[in-house]
Amino acid sequence: MSLRTSRMPREPLRRQSLTDASAVTFGPLEPLALPVLATPQRPGVPLSLWVRSNGDLVREQLHRHGAVLFRGFDEGADALRPVVEAVGGDDALAYQDGATPRSELGDGIYSSTEYPADQTIEMHNESCYSWSWPRILGFACALPPETGGQTPLADSRKVLRRLPAELVARLERHGVSYVRNYTPGVGIPWRDALGCDESGLDAYAERTRVRVEHVAEDHLRTEAVRPAVVRHPATGEWVWFNQATSFHLSTIGDELAVELLGQVGPERVPKTSRAGDGSEFTRAELDAVRGAFAAESTAFDWQLGDVLVVDNLLASHGRAPFTGKREIRVAMAAAADWQDVETRPARATAHA
Repeated sequence: MSLRTSRMPREPLRRQSLTDASAVTFGPLEPLALPVLATPQRPGVPLSLWVRSNGDLVREQLHRHGAVLFRGFDEGADALRPVVEAVGGDDALAYQDGATPRSELGDGIYSSTEYPADQTIEMHNESCYSWSWPRILGFACALPPETGGQTPLADSRKVLRRLPAELVARLERHGVSYVRNYTPGVGIPWRDALGCDESGLDAYAERTRVRVEHVAEDHLRTEAVRPAVVRHPATGEWVWFNQATSFHLSTIGDELAVELLGQVGPERVPKTSRAGDGSEFTRAELDAVRGAFAAESTAFDWQLGDVLVVDNLLASHGRAPFTGKREIRVAMAAAADWQDVETRPARATAHA
């Protein structure tokens, strides 16, 4: 009897040690300050279970650094969804109101944005042009590229501090207007992007505070004004949270922008941005935002099995050009909308 009693606790004790907080350590990813690197201290640490048991610790690291990179765990990319759900505290979110092409991989997992490999995706906060957006993002490397393909990160608190005061004040007053034009054969079809058909447009507009306009029989336009500056609900810090530059026509480069304008005209470009009062951004303003991102951006090379968790408010992300095949999976959790956060201006509305 005593022998049996002494043996029975062994398995529970071993399992508990692998999910104990000390089974994973956090440290700098040299020479980067962002993201913080989390690695297992012994073989066999189950990442998904460990994060479920230590969610508060992970969120503490996220609030301090903005992003956490889990590296060296046996589960690899398969841990993406359970990790994101454990950190976010709810089920993985569907990708809705999409402005870029993605493929649904199943089980709440999506491909990263499917732009050509030679293109750069500018720094941005995920879905902040929408009424609702994820607070937590997850990326997992199922196949690293041959070269390039990094997912650069920038601390949104530091980006805000780098921006000219007059630009910040202008967008605090007016917000950012996101304009999308849906025409056949150009960009994402509006039914796919908005997730409704003609009968659901009025409800979509009311629910998301978006102005919807039938410009012509084959031309639907939406416009939404959202705040540019947000107070993080947990840390209390103000952050730069918008897609003023990455949504702007200039994001595709001057040469392609001129070509696109020649093909469809200024009234039918798939998407662009301007200030919330309807005025256009100046080249100097766009350059100032891009310069702030460039000064604060850090990037690491993806390794097979890496899982990156990002606080969508505290850190923006992008994508570098790459060669070879690249498979970075994406999951999102912790839905929020503009009524959940303190903003400047105080409310997000459609531009009248």
